[in-house]
Amino acid sequence: MKIQLFAHRGGMGRAPENTLASFKQALADGADGYEFDVCLTQDKQPVLIHVDFNRDSIQEATGCSIPLSELTWQEVQQLTMLTSDEPVAHLDDALRFTRENQMPCFIEPKSDTPEILPIILERIRHFEVVHLTSILTFYLHKQLLIDAKRLEPKLQTSAILINPFANFLKAAAAIDANRMILGWSRVNHFGLYNAFTGAIKRKVEKLRANGIVVEAGFIRTPKDVAWAVSSQKSGGVDSLWVDDVPYIRRCLQNI
Repeated sequence: MKIQLFAHRGGMGRAPENTLASFKQALADGADGYEFDVCLTQDKQPVLIHVDFNRDSIQEATGCSIPLSELTWQEVQQLTMLTSDEPVAHLDDALRFTRENQMPCFIEPKSDTPEILPIILERIRHFEVVHLTSILTFYLHKQLLIDAKRLEPKLQTSAILINPFANFLKAAAAIDANRMILGWSRVNHFGLYNAFTGAIKRKVEKLRANGIVVEAGFIRTPKDVAWAVSSQKSGGVDSLWVDDVPYIRRCLQNI
């Protein structure tokens, strides 16, 4: 089975995160899809900047000390991503790239304000890429995924699960998720839990038996890769979320 590799924030280990340059790099690297963050400007334009959920400080991403909620799209267009000359991208840039290259994309809304999903979905429909798009967020914010499916039933949804004690299948069924991602920055605690209980493999098998794609995120080391793809340990996931696609591909080849 081919393990798919998805580029986190466009593959932030290879190019400035959430930028058109990173999406092009992900495509050149042979990624099977890419993810990006979406938040809204003062005039409700969807832009690609990583912020903490329901926060609007963009200083870490761009160096700008003015909150995003106080900036218009015209003003944001004057900014670049920190340590690079790459401009802040608009959602339209990403969706146009997805359409032109038929490359699946995963959108993480960075807030649960009522207007963000309708704005995102309107642009997805405009570019006719519903079949290539998934809304992604942490299970903690599962209402976003429920609302996304309600607004567009054909849209796929992906839930990041960070609790290895959870009933994976029950959690996925409760929100009609198409994909479940095990872990994010701490996939290792799934391995630790499994070492004592052996339960992860059984939970993953139940997800798969019910047609739910199982992924692991995000994967940084050869040890992470070995655990995630092991049929005896994790149950063998379908996809990996990574910052550096070529490096993780080499790790896979070495296993």
